[in-house]
This record gives sequence, C-alpha cells and structure tokens, in this order.
Amino acid sequence: MVTIKEIAREANVSPTTVSLILNNKSKERKISADTEQRVLQIARRMGYLPNLQAVSLKKNTSRFSYRILILWVADSRAQTMMRFFQGLESTIEEEKLPFEVLLQSYKGGSLQHAMKNELVLSCHGIIVCNAAESDLEFLDSNNFQRPLVLYNRYSKKYPGVVMDDRSIGTIPAEVFASHGKKKPALITTLPAFNGMNIRQNLFAYTCLSRGMGEPLVYYSDSCPKGGYEATTRLLDEHPETDCILYMREDLALGALRTFGEKNIRFPGSLEFITIGDAGLPISETSYPSLSIIFLPLEKVASECIRLMNHQLHDFEHEITSCVVPVAYIPRESSPG
Repeated sequence: MVTIKEIAREANVSPTTVSLILNNKSKERKISADTEQRVLQIARRMGYLPNLQAVSLKKNTSRFSYRILILWVADSRAQTMMRFFQGLESTIEEEKLPFEVLLQSYKGGSLQHAMKNELVLSCHGIIVCNAAESDLEFLDSNNFQRPLVLYNRYSKKYPGVVMDDRSIGTIPAEVFASHGKKKPALITTLPAFNGMNIRQNLFAYTCLSRGMGEPLVYYSDSCPKGGYEATTRLLDEHPETDCILYMREDLALGALRTFGEKNIRFPGSLEFITIGDAGLPISETSYPSLSIIFLPLEKVASECIRLMNHQLHDFEHEITSCVVPVAYIPRESSPG
C-alpha cells in the first residue's frame, strides 16, 4: 500500500503536510492551493485514495470521512450481521470516528469476484468477514492498496480480530466433565475456517483428558432442520449419549423438536451446550433454555473498527490479531 511518506517524498513536502491535505485541512493550516493540488494529483497517480472528492463525505462539517467497506458472506450467518453492525455503529458514534460504513455481500469461496479493483479503490479501508479458507488464500496471494482487517480469521499477512476459539472448544467439555458425563457427542457443520477445527479438536482433547469418551461427530446442514435430523440420527444410533455440543445455535434450536418427540426432559440425564451466535433473546426464551458459549459479536466488531482506525493512521503497523474472550452462560439445557 502507498504510504504518506512515499507521497511526501514524491511531492517534496513533509508527511505532516500530506496528512493535513488528505484530511481536508489545507485551508485550516494555510497550505497553498498549488501545494494541495500537487499532493492530491500525486496521491491519485500513486493509487492512494483515488477519486478523493467522491470518496470523502462532507456532512454538516468539513471533516474528512473514511469510507469503510464491509464484505460479508451471503449465507445463514446473515442472522449475526445485525449484531456485528450494531457493534460497529455504536463504536463509531461513541468515539466520533469519521467513518462511513458500506456493505457488500459475497459468496463464500468467491471473494475474488467481489473484490474488483474499482471497488477496492473506491474505499479507504476494508473489513472482510467470514472468509473461507480459499478466500484467505486469495487474500494472502494479493496485495491491496487499502488497509484490510479480518473478522474472526487468522492470517500472517493481515491484522484481525478473533474470538477465543480455544475456550470455545474447551469450556463445554469442562462443564460436561464436572457434571459426570461420559458419552459426549458433537453436532456441527463442515468446517468453513480453521477456527472451527480448533474448537472441535480442543473439545475432543479436553473430553479425553477429563476421562470422558471420544466425542461422536455428526455433520449436518447449517439450519435448524439439519440440527433436528442430525440429533435424531445420533440418538437413534447412540441412545447412551449423555451430552452434546452444538457448534451453531440454529442446530440446537432444531434439536428441540427431537427432544420433544423422544420425550426427553430438561434438566435430566442428557445435557447440551451450544455456541451462541444468534443473540440472547432466542436462547434464553426457548424450552429448554439453552446453555451457551456466548460470542461477543458486538465487541469483536468494535475492535475491528478500532483496528481499522489504527491502520488508517499508522502506516508502519505490525500484523497482529486481537483475541476477544467468550463467556459461558448456563441454563436449563446444562444447568449449574
């Protein structure tokens, strides 16, 4: 990415002067019109914020605004998108960040088709959400002229904000073991990113290390019907199962029909915990109410936008990942 220092060197001015011009403060700091135009022309020619006047946003003040593009995968995870955007908007408002947020959907595994050069160059920064492994390979093999932050993905090339995948996998096994459970199972979708493998492997490892059996693993479609069908199949084939971890909240909600059909009551000998990504109202008002590993999506979004703000102002930044803690909320499906 072109830096302010490179533009300053080309224009034969100081980096501070370039920064003031790009932030629309030329008149305020009495920078000449000739210098301003020369710097803007060089910035455009070098690929730094082209079409600057179209990209900047002037509302009731003359403050420069950054256009931040959010790329969100178009699948069932759209239900979590509102929580993510609530976290973004509250942080932007509370910290008075000069950001305009735009949304662009894409198909998982086809990020390269969404990230057209003209779209990338029309914004100041990009937050990529829910990238598949092939999408991460695409990002790693390319260089973009804009700061890029990853949501809940790991990369050696781009900074990002991730949830504590180790705790997400470990906590349910620890809870089940403390309740004396011995026959665990896991119901999940096919892994879409490496964090899911971390969660699944840590769950299995902790179960074995705490004297439980190796978890049975059943895969399903990522919808309530998938959870219903996988749970029915699991309990028909292994009725001795005494604890289940659901990797998605909609899978656990679908399983409630299975439990009703089989007349399984809670609290009882069978317990289950789910990774809670849909928000508290659904999980706490179902019957039974769901014990969840609560994913703080709003907090993750807040850290993403803070990291983007840092990226936009520190052109010598290090590649780091911020890890956001998760919380366990016990309810009727695994009480205590």
